[in-house]
This record gives sequence, C-alpha cells and structure tokens, in this order.
Amino acid sequence: MRLLYLFMLIAFISCNAPKTTVEKQKELVFKTITNLSSELTETSGLEYYQNQIITHNDSGDSPTLYFLDTLGNIKQARTYSNMKAVDWEDITRDDTNLFIADTGNNYGDRKDLIIYKIKLEDINNENAPVKQLKISYPNQTSFMRGEQNHPYDAESLVAIEDNLYIFSKDWKDQTTIIYKFNKQDPIQKAQYITSYDIKGLVTGATFDGLNTVTICGYNSNLTPFIYEVNYRNGTFDFKTKEEILIEGGAQVEGIISTNTNSNKESYYLSSEAVNIKLGEDESLTKAQLYKLKRTKI
Repeated sequence: MRLLYLFMLIAFISCNAPKTTVEKQKELVFKTITNLSSELTETSGLEYYQNQIITHNDSGDSPTLYFLDTLGNIKQARTYSNMKAVDWEDITRDDTNLFIADTGNNYGDRKDLIIYKIKLEDINNENAPVKQLKISYPNQTSFMRGEQNHPYDAESLVAIEDNLYIFSKDWKDQTTIIYKFNKQDPIQKAQYITSYDIKGLVTGATFDGLNTVTICGYNSNLTPFIYEVNYRNGTFDFKTKEEILIEGGAQVEGIISTNTNSNKESYYLSSEAVNIKLGEDESLTKAQLYKLKRTKI
C-alpha cells in the first residue's frame, strides 16, 4: 500500500531513529521479533493455524500464502491456481475455511472486490477448489478513479459465527464502517452495521473467538495503534485505543490473536514499513514481525 506523501512528511521530517524499540505501555508489552524476508516487504494480513503464522503480500504479488514459524522464518509458500491477487489485504478463518480479502481499493474504482474461500484441509493444495464471494458496498455509486480521499477501501476481515465482517479504511475522514457479509452467497452487497470515528486508518483485525475484536492501524503521524472492540449478538462496542511506540513510526498492517485459555492476551502483528525516509519507496524497507502481550499492571 503506497503511503500518502503528506503522511510521510508529518511522520518523518524530524526522525532519524535507526530501529524499533521494545516498549511497555500501561497493560501492553510489545517487542520486535525480527525483520521479515525480502519476499514479504508488503506483508498485509495475518492468520494463525497449526502453530504457524500465515501471511501474504498486498498488491504486486502472485496469489501466494506464506507460512511462517513464530520466529518469522518462512517455512513454505503456496501459490494457488484458482485465485487472483489484485490487492489482498487481510486473511481470517473459521473452523473449516480460510477467507482472503481481495478488497484493497486505494483509488475507489474497483468493481471486482472478492473474498476468496478455501477449505482449511486444502491449503497445501495449490490446485484446490476455491469459492468466490463477490462483494460491493451498498451506497457506492461512483467508481471514477480518484486519489486516496474516499471511504471504500478495506484492509480488515474477521469471521464471527455465520458471518464475515469488514472494518473499512476511510482515507478522507479516518473513520471506520463495519460491514457484514454471509459466508455463502457468491454475489452480495454489504450490510451496513455501524460506523465509528476511530481517528486513524484501520489496516487489520482479529477475533479472539469469544467476545473481542482487536483492530490495528496507524494515525496521521504513522503511530500504530490497536483498538479493542467488544462483540455481542451482532453488535460492536468500541472500547479502548492504545498506541504502540515504535521509533520512527511504522505502517502496521496485520494482527492475529493467539489467545488461549491459559494465555488470553497474546497477539502477533506485522508491518510493511518502518522508519521510511522522505520520498523512499516502502517496498525497499524491511517488513517486521512483532509480539504483543497484555499484562496486569
């Protein structure tokens, strides 16, 4: 995802910090695990399955999933013949299926937004059958190509019960709209659920399997954040926003919960750009993998 020059100017005009720091903020303990492989310079979504982290790039890559160990090393990659990759932005799963959101829409002109659905049992089969959920927004009437000044971009996807939910990325007003889709219909318009003035750009989301969605993103000076959103019976209640202190800022793109009954507040996050210099192409910078835990202070 190409950053706006305005964001870059605001964030980095006075920053020369060379690397990411380890920070402890209130209830958060955050650390950098590693720089990711050059194959993942535009890592976007994250998922966790069978003790592996699954990720993908956004635009500019083939329809490929990368399977990492928890230290960030690529163990294998799979390129799927029955998918296309225009702008993959997030990945999520339920108990039986993996869903990939080809919903990146920087310029607001796409009419080919798709969520791919592949059975978990088939993820090692590059020729596996794939279902397509073709989606559209209920109130979008213009598809003229424009700059990043519209509300029809989306980089986050979660599966909850029988539905999929998208948290939109609004370049203009920095709000987010939650849209609902079902997991079955091959062609469907999004159902508007609610909106929220989040004061930032939402880039990823994860559901803990119980009652909490945690979204990630960054604000106009490239300070990353996570936002806790309570879920109950189809409704969402935005609760707590917490900034993550990374020297120089970072374009955090993906988040996945690894919560279990014994470790209820544990996440992996990834960024596709850290400490960008003014005018630098983010694809030439190092992507990073992080670990975040909540502590009881």
